[in-house]
Amino acid sequence: MRILLACLLAAASAAHAQTEVLPAVKTELKRDKGVMPYARINDFLAKLGKHGEGLFRMDFRVDADKTTLALQDVRMVVRSDEADHPIQLDAEGRFDLPLLTEAEARSADLATNAGQGKLAVRGSVELTTPPEQLTLAKVRQIMRVARTLREELLPWYLRWLFPRIQAVRICSATPNWELEWRENGQLLGLPLPVAAGEPDPDATKGAKGAKGRPCALLTGQENWPDAARLVSPAGTKLSVKF
Repeated sequence: MRILLACLLAAASAAHAQTEVLPAVKTELKRDKGVMPYARINDFLAKLGKHGEGLFRMDFRVDADKTTLALQDVRMVVRSDEADHPIQLDAEGRFDLPLLTEAEARSADLATNAGQGKLAVRGSVELTTPPEQLTLAKVRQIMRVARTLREELLPWYLRWLFPRIQAVRICSATPNWELEWRENGQLLGLPLPVAAGEPDPDATKGAKGAKGRPCALLTGQENWPDAARLVSPAGTKLSVKF
């Protein structure tokens, strides 16, 4: 028993000693005053969540081509007088921003381990509706909510974050899109035409000869019923055309 106790004490002592000699890893993060005040970003996120009817989300990401650090080395937090809110980046540099209380957001800024002006971040408005759930009723809802949000609910200094939406864009590798609905007991289908010259937002930017996928547009002004539902190939991507 004494031998066992001595061994346990020795092991505990060794583990404690090992813990004590491990160096602390610290990364100095500084507030980037070149970024829009976080109170405004927070205000925009709050209004988008409250009035957007769940139709939109913001896609934030680090622009690796314009950032001096490698993505795996970038560290970011939203820092307020009350707390640090760590930001997790995925492998492609995407991240979410925390929604703070209005009071906390007043003292908050984005803090990074990159020098001022050396971290490029971009955001885009994305749709939450998957292609298989898109109907003309949903397109009309998207257009109505977007118009109200921008023209009536967002202050002028936030409207540039949410430009006027002109249409819902539908892109896929093959242009085989249809709207189908039932009328008088019959299933009707209407092919959607390719929108000539409409760029695919997911096309590789700057790649020589990159043309992207064909796309179609729906504005909600079409003379078809609300129940008309999109039928599209696998891999179809929806986005908004500004």
